[in-house]
Amino acid sequence: MPYAGGVFTSHHPARDDGFRDRRAEVARLDAAVDLLRAGRPKWIALIGPRKIGKTSLLGEVARRRRDPALAFVLYDVFEAAPPSIEVVRTLALRAADQALGAALGASLEALAPRPAEYRAVLAGAAAFARLPPAVRTTLLELPDAALDAARVRACLELPEQLASALGLHVVVAIDEFQELTGVTVGAGRGKGDLVPLLRAVWQHHRRVAYVISGSAPTMLLELVTSERSPFFHHFEVMELGPFAEADAIALLVDDAPPGRAIPPAVARRAVALFGGHPFYLQLLGEALTAQPGAIDEPALKQAVGDLLFSSTGRLALYFTAEYQRLVGRSASLAAVLAALAPGPLRLGELATAIRAATGAAAAYVGRLGDAVVRDDDHHRIADPVFARWLAWRAPGGAAVPMATIGDEAERRVADELARLGFDLVYQSRASRGAFDLLATRGTAQLGVQVKRTKLPASVAAAAWKRMRAESARLGWDFVVAAVTPDDVVHFLDPARIGAGGAPRLRATAAIDNLLAWLDARTYGARRARPASPRAPRRRAPRAVK
Repeated sequence: MPYAGGVFTSHHPARDDGFRDRRAEVARLDAAVDLLRAGRPKWIALIGPRKIGKTSLLGEVARRRRDPALAFVLYDVFEAAPPSIEVVRTLALRAADQALGAALGASLEALAPRPAEYRAVLAGAAAFARLPPAVRTTLLELPDAALDAARVRACLELPEQLASALGLHVVVAIDEFQELTGVTVGAGRGKGDLVPLLRAVWQHHRRVAYVISGSAPTMLLELVTSERSPFFHHFEVMELGPFAEADAIALLVDDAPPGRAIPPAVARRAVALFGGHPFYLQLLGEALTAQPGAIDEPALKQAVGDLLFSSTGRLALYFTAEYQRLVGRSASLAAVLAALAPGPLRLGELATAIRAATGAAAAYVGRLGDAVVRDDDHHRIADPVFARWLAWRAPGGAAVPMATIGDEAERRVADELARLGFDLVYQSRASRGAFDLLATRGTAQLGVQVKRTKLPASVAAAAWKRMRAESARLGWDFVVAAVTPDDVVHFLDPARIGAGGAPRLRATAAIDNLLAWLDARTYGARRARPASPRAPRRRAPRAVK
């Protein structure tokens, strides 16, 4: 879902010059509109993940084909939950708005909750008076008539009848169409499913074309390709996926707000992290350009951490909602996602990981729908960004942020901090200051400056003063994590780094037990280990390999 006008806006579909990519898809929909106007309507099934830009695509085609004789009716089944037969009333009202709204000077859909006012507006309009009697009757009954089988059919016929009476062509687009498969028509012995009735009515229309879309690809594909489906061979399938790399980079670079340009190198790195999903890139663009200061690699790390690896991050909240939708209260489904988050597994490996029989594991995978896909003999989470979020929120996931956005030394330090049981490791809010990471353990906060260096090594006096000042200002303890060429991590005590004059990184400054050191700093000597009655013997600091 791209965005418009030089400002990142993730909360509504793209319009006008904010629309990007999708050239082939726009061309196919344009061709379908041409066939409709030639009296040969084509039906299209538009399939892609949620937030991938299906509504934006349809809106862009509608914008480009502006014509008083061409109407677009867009409806999302999720507008009213749970889906019910009322969807046909809403579609009919929306079609009437597109056909008559300009002549009436009012929205029939908006007036429908007030039937008397609705009918008064219709009765006073010359355009209404020119309609055939059967169409006028349907329109007058539309706001409050009980939706029995006959009136449901009348609602479904209304777009074609209005198009014929007014010389229009209409494109009706229904998003999340697969959700209508459980909707029924009528009651008692005459009760039936809505979907076969849709096919029965729509197939006779010549001035209306239908576009259905949805974020459950397997279910929607089954609906339009299965021989058992009422819609078998009625729809042409069009799949919508992430942006190509060049278009994803252009989305970030070209549409950044004035004065907050995103350098191409930063945009390229962002696309490498998030892929070409336009909604994710929108959110990242908003987070990146909202920060003060330069838009560079540290700013990107901060934005990714705030957006994805924070309990209140916008993408994290979106994934939380998706997780609840997928899992509900099922511990078994949650276990499957947790097991697959680190990477693909064979079915037998997955069954072992969740301690279930192979058949049960296969059933759980099936219940997760398109969230899990199969590549050859392995199962994996379809969305790699969602998989990273799942891995981060799992026990032991503290190092995931640095595995995603950190450099090699930061990742090595983050792995060790996670092994020591720190609750969270992420690019700190002081990333523009002295520290590279923030590690938390209970109420303790530890700033970490990462250095890949041999020991001993010097520290610039200005950098050392900055670390001390930042530590005092933020209320953190801090250490320097030196990663030596042999890939050993040494956590160095700042009190020993600065001892004896000029600050210097030495192996003798290494902290033997980081957890005990931090406890003593946080809670005081009463939490420290009891002193040995014997005189302590000197020993070399323990390095972490």
